[in-house]
Amino acid sequence: MSLSGAPVAVATALAWAGALVATLLRGAGSRVMQPLVYAALFFFGASAIFDILPSSKAALDWPTFVAAAGGGYVIFWTIGRYVAPICPACAMHSIERDHHHAHGTGLVLLGIVLGVHCFLDGLGISAASSVNAAFGLRVFGAIAVHKIPEGFALAVMLMIGTGSPVRAFAWAVAIEAVTLAGMAAGSQWIQLSGFWLAVLLAHIGGTFLYLSVTGLRDALSPRLTASYENRRRRASA
Repeated sequence: MSLSGAPVAVATALAWAGALVATLLRGAGSRVMQPLVYAALFFFGASAIFDILPSSKAALDWPTFVAAAGGGYVIFWTIGRYVAPICPACAMHSIERDHHHAHGTGLVLLGIVLGVHCFLDGLGISAASSVNAAFGLRVFGAIAVHKIPEGFALAVMLMIGTGSPVRAFAWAVAIEAVTLAGMAAGSQWIQLSGFWLAVLLAHIGGTFLYLSVTGLRDALSPRLTASYENRRRRASA
């Protein structure tokens, strides 16, 4: 297995483990997953700001860097806004309230979107590992923390849509396996110039930044809303 292959395989296995937990607990462990979601969002943001984006900027001029990083952010924002949640773990609160994406076409779109997300996870680990092993392990760490709640949330939505924990787990395994396809594609980037590798990493850094910013906003907004409503009720009492 290649240098990047082992971390990608571990990240994929962690997602499968999260999906298995969801099918065994039937979604009852969502509160247990929340600390992992917050930790993953923190690591995504820190990895993007202090590691991936500075490393890619060193090989790019400002217009190219902004276009690559901004493109990653905007593409993920567009998908999350108009197609389906690209980070179901980040949107776990809305998943529990709204099952719109868990049936019919919505479920198919969710599977495709999550497949894209998983592909970029594998691609990111592989590309970072091609720069140097330490950089690859840091990117792997940020992704790995997120994989358990990601697999968990994906399986929860699939159970809602399919009505079967067994089918939900099987589909979650298949979707998360796309991470391995990202690794295979990433191995081809090693043959390309440092310029294109930096463009890819800047793009992935932009997606990490999107996940961190919007994920924390979505995760914290129900708590902030509840806190505001409690204060308003106390004030009017």
